[in-house]
Amino acid sequence: MKKIILSVITSALVVSANTDVYLNSGVKDYSNSKTKVDGKTNTVGFNYNYKQNFVGFNYTKDEVNREHPVTKRSIEELKVHKYNINYKYSVNQKWNLKASYIKILDNLAPTDQGRIYGIGTQYNILKGFSASFDVYKSDYKSFDVHQYDFALHKGFKVGDVKSKVTLIAKKIDIDGDKYGNYSFREKDYFTTGIKLNSSYNGYVGGVATFFGKRAFTVLKSGTKVQHHAMEQDKTYMLSFGKKFKNFDLIASYSFQNGMELPENQMDVDTKVTSLMLKYKF
Repeated sequence: MKKIILSVITSALVVSANTDVYLNSGVKDYSNSKTKVDGKTNTVGFNYNYKQNFVGFNYTKDEVNREHPVTKRSIEELKVHKYNINYKYSVNQKWNLKASYIKILDNLAPTDQGRIYGIGTQYNILKGFSASFDVYKSDYKSFDVHQYDFALHKGFKVGDVKSKVTLIAKKIDIDGDKYGNYSFREKDYFTTGIKLNSSYNGYVGGVATFFGKRAFTVLKSGTKVQHHAMEQDKTYMLSFGKKFKNFDLIASYSFQNGMELPENQMDVDTKVTSLMLKYKF
């Protein structure tokens, strides 16, 4: 992790202007999981803007403590490494084109060595109002996942408070029969969501929620993916922070409830609390 952080900082210093580097560190807590207890997650990355081009890179390392469901003794720790690169090109004031890629390294899951490819576009319909469409293919050893995202974005202002609301629809299709020894019971999912982000006098905040079941979901414009066989049903996210001259400090919390599919374990809660520090060059 230290080598990755140094590499990201060095890369940011090389490209210098119009660049930000960030570190996001958090803790995970699981309730009613078959084996997962708690863990930690760390992400380091940078974003670079040059004329009509945007390039982002991030690396995430997750470590989760596990215990035997009967004896409650510690068993092999789950270790996950994810690498992401994403790109956006502004064709003109109306059109943006997007592409993304994620590589997964997982010491336990059948989705180890998975690769997620994404392409998309965003069109500015009117001032402050736009629509986006994204397609993702998750390439795993024994199955693939195709995901189609459609979203509407609307910016507005109330007094000195600037806000943007986003309505999201995700269609997820699983192409294949098995995740390890588990045979899929459902292969098609459709979920909707809504996000609201606001800023006021340097303070920023956001809330988001998803409705409907989903699995193997690609999130955050192709920068994140949930690659374990977990059928999520309820999702809530909150964030709040402060933007300073050269850096941002933002705290986040997410809650998810669902079912671990191979274990047929119902009502599993996943809670993540994190703090991000971003420095702008």
